[in-house]
Amino acid sequence: MSETAAYMALIETASSDGVQNRLQYLTKHGPHDMGWSYANILDVAKVLNRQLQRKGFFRVYLHVSNGENGIRYSMKIADLTTYPEPELFNDPVDGRRYLVHSRMRIASITEIARPKDLSEFMSVDRRKPDIRHLQLGFLFVVDPEV
Repeated sequence: MSETAAYMALIETASSDGVQNRLQYLTKHGPHDMGWSYANILDVAKVLNRQLQRKGFFRVYLHVSNGENGIRYSMKIADLTTYPEPELFNDPVDGRRYLVHSRMRIASITEIARPKDLSEFMSVDRRKPDIRHLQLGFLFVVDPEV
């Protein structure tokens, strides 16, 4: 994987209801952590932490697959903690416990004015992003907004 990309972003799937619940929680309570079970975050944690130090954030783009397909939202992430072995995480939004490989501090969630297709993103390893890869973990892309 190339570490020459100016700024990296992640793409992940989400449901419209899940995004709306998290947005409501963010509006009422402010920035909070969200846990992720995908272990492939460990492959890019060093790059993302360096980006956090330099830029102060990275983005997670959310591909909403129910209703209208496409990248509909972006989350600005202000902190990242990773775990080589899964750790328990209590999600403040739904109150459930999860085994996670990472937790990310969500600073904001923004709806994208014009939903984007995966084909509009460039993978950091120059492969074409594919919707089937989202079932295996995060997609690592060059952030088009930076």
